[in-house]
Formats: sequence, C-alpha cells, structure tokens
Amino acid sequence: MDVLQARAETDAIVGGLIAGLTPEHREMQTPCKKWTVHDLINHMVGGGLMMASALGQDPDAMPDTEADLLPDGPGAGWAGAVAALTAAATPENLENPRQFPFGELPGAVGFSVITADHVTHAWDLAKATGQDISASDELCGWAKETWSMVLTDDARDGDAFDVIQDCGDDAPAIDQLAAFTGRGVS
Repeated sequence: MDVLQARAETDAIVGGLIAGLTPEHREMQTPCKKWTVHDLINHMVGGGLMMASALGQDPDAMPDTEADLLPDGPGAGWAGAVAALTAAATPENLENPRQFPFGELPGAVGFSVITADHVTHAWDLAKATGQDISASDELCGWAKETWSMVLTDDARDGDAFDVIQDCGDDAPAIDQLAAFTGRGVS
C-alpha cells in the first residue's frame, strides 16, 4: 500500500469515529492508560501537526503538545491536522531526509509512522466509545509492517506500547494490529 493511500483511508476512518462522538465520550477512558477520549484525540492532532511541521521543515508550525489543541472541538482539530499533513506530504518532503522528534529519517518513513499511529489510535478510539471500526486488511497489514520496522522492545514499556498480546489468526486485521502494539483485544 502506498503511504498516501494509507493516509487517505486513515483520515476517513478517524474522521468518521470523531463524527460519532457525543459530549459524554469526552472523559471516557481509552485503552491507552493515560488518556481519556479527549486526551487521545488531542495527542493525535498534536502528533499530526508535529509531523507536518517536521516534514515541511517549519519549526514555527510546531505545536505545543502540552496545550489543548481542540478548542473548537475534536472535529475541527482533526480537520486542521489532516490539512497540515496533506499540505506537507509533497514529493520533495516525502523523498528527502527530515528531522523528526525521534531522529532523522526519510520523510516518507516519518509520514508512515504518524499514519500507523493514527490507525492504531483509531482502534483505541473505537473501543473507548463503543463504535465499530472498519479498516481494510491492506491498511492494517501496512500499519503493522510500519510498526515492525520502528517499534523497538525498549518502546514497549506499557505506556503507549506494551508487549505483543495474544490474538487469533482469524481475528480481524485491525485487532491483530492492536494486539501487535500491545493492546488487549479479548
């Protein structure tokens, strides 16, 4: 799967889940131990804006990830992050090395990491809010492959990632992705 295709499918999935939110969802706990639904979406928006800033080599666009980036609601925040990522995903930015918070990598690798992160967090958001999630097997396989290239054992500290969890081979691909990133799917 091409990273731009993965991004487009991911944006639609997350956008649909955000559209399904109600005010009651805001403070619900997510599978990410330290985040409520609001915190999770704020993290996703902040990560998207941060990666767009790094791709575009625009340090002035770097968000304050400690701030509430959703003053106009999760839908507006997500739309802003999607717009920034889309604008930053130029051929030049994707093909050339860029400095990301986790090191210098080809732009396409950083863009892949934030996309895989958003797919994974879409599962978290769906589980927390009781919504159905529909992601193609191709997208989930692509995200799992991306994580397998960059997710080290040191990062599996129980915070954002944990050790790989049990998940049957017959489970949906999105659940297999979640289990690979340390989420309990049973």
